[in-house]
Amino acid sequence: MSKPKVLVVGSLNIDMVLEIERMPEVGENLFVEKFSMLPGGKGNNQAVACARLGALVSMIGKVGDDEFGERLLVNLEQENVDLAFVTRQPLVNTGLAFIFVDKRGENRLLVAPGANMELSVNDLDNALQLFKVNEFLILQLEIPQEVVKKCIEYAHRFGMRVVLNPAPAQPFPVEILTANDIITPNKYEAEVLSGVEIRSLSDAIKAIQILDRRCPARKVITLGGEGAVASYDEGRFVYLPAREIKVEDTTASGDAFNAGLLVGIGMGKDWIGALQLANNAAAIACTKVGAQSALPHLRDVERLIEKIGEGEVKIISGS
Repeated sequence: MSKPKVLVVGSLNIDMVLEIERMPEVGENLFVEKFSMLPGGKGNNQAVACARLGALVSMIGKVGDDEFGERLLVNLEQENVDLAFVTRQPLVNTGLAFIFVDKRGENRLLVAPGANMELSVNDLDNALQLFKVNEFLILQLEIPQEVVKKCIEYAHRFGMRVVLNPAPAQPFPVEILTANDIITPNKYEAEVLSGVEIRSLSDAIKAIQILDRRCPARKVITLGGEGAVASYDEGRFVYLPAREIKVEDTTASGDAFNAGLLVGIGMGKDWIGALQLANNAAAIACTKVGAQSALPHLRDVERLIEKIGEGEVKIISGS
């Protein structure tokens, strides 16, 4: 079986993870129970996640000319990600994310984007060869939108399939996506894109239907502990309940889901099979604290499936 060839254009951060009993109230001081400093950033995480699941991965991005940037470059090399076009930006700090994780595994994030916002169309032009030789492009919104839009333009020019993870939540012209592409918001991002307040599965389906009027790309809305719902065929949707696992930290679950979906498709799985691979990868990522430290290898997903099966799938009518 040939390995999927994936290009990731996106953010690279150092994650400052603070494990706490609960989120503090306004004006309240709490002690941190554990502190960790780890490689992160949604682009970086998704590149590593795809590589661990068996894809051949290249990345375009920026880090600062500092110690944090050096750590991220070394980490990409260790994770077998081609980093030839991850460049260092002088006089700018590397992106930093401050992640608060409580005892329930819920998290809150603050991000100082730093060098990530210096990524430009010129950087894409310098790396144009990567758009010509890869099959898939995976994108997020932690870099300038003009760069994301140009990436999609280049991907379509060279016949690549685009997976857009529109995170963090912000408006985006999804109309530029095609029927060959996929968009994967969580429920908060889907609310921003669709205008639908999502409080139930039926709300999520309504959001997909509204987004269908704007673009033909396949949609997947991840719903955290409620699983995920996705486009299927005319008038029907796929619902995948969350796997029953002990949740430690949900930080990396979305990145693992996106990587699993793309790699599943690249491995030749049908739509439902790829969604199941994504759902299982996301579940494993919830069982450990941190972002990249929690991302599974393909063997981890295979072991989970051997133990508890691929997971339940429900086909739902949208009428």
